[in-house]
Amino acid sequence: MKSNNSVVLGTNTSDIPWLYDISLEDTNWIITSAFMIFTMQTGFGMLESGCVSIKNEVNIMMKNVVDIVLGGLTYWFFGFSMSFGRSPMTNSFIAFGDYFIDPSLDNELKGAIYAAFIFQLSFATTATTIVSGAMAERYDHES
Repeated sequence: MKSNNSVVLGTNTSDIPWLYDISLEDTNWIITSAFMIFTMQTGFGMLESGCVSIKNEVNIMMKNVVDIVLGGLTYWFFGFSMSFGRSPMTNSFIAFGDYFIDPSLDNELKGAIYAAFIFQLSFATTATTIVSGAMAERYDHES
């Protein structure tokens, strides 16, 4: 998908990585989609709390919050960089660079970088919630 960013940014599109070669409309759609994916966290929380006993409902909801917080921080620390980092050491298996993603204020791709990060973050945190929800009440042998 090629956008018309070269006119807006004043750069050659061959210099823009494929992940950030998006238009303003694409960015809006990506952020909207990320919001919808994040709302799946609530649905999984309700599903999981309905599948466990009453005494464990608060534990399940707090687990979902912790999944988002710790998963989000971990993804920000090194997850995004290992997936989409830009450095000379990047190869087809693993990426390096862009740790603690924080583009400068004058970076022309700042919006696209943040949109891509939020979108991928929503998938990463939702995936951890799905996996940990499969283990709900597996550890409780008292009941």
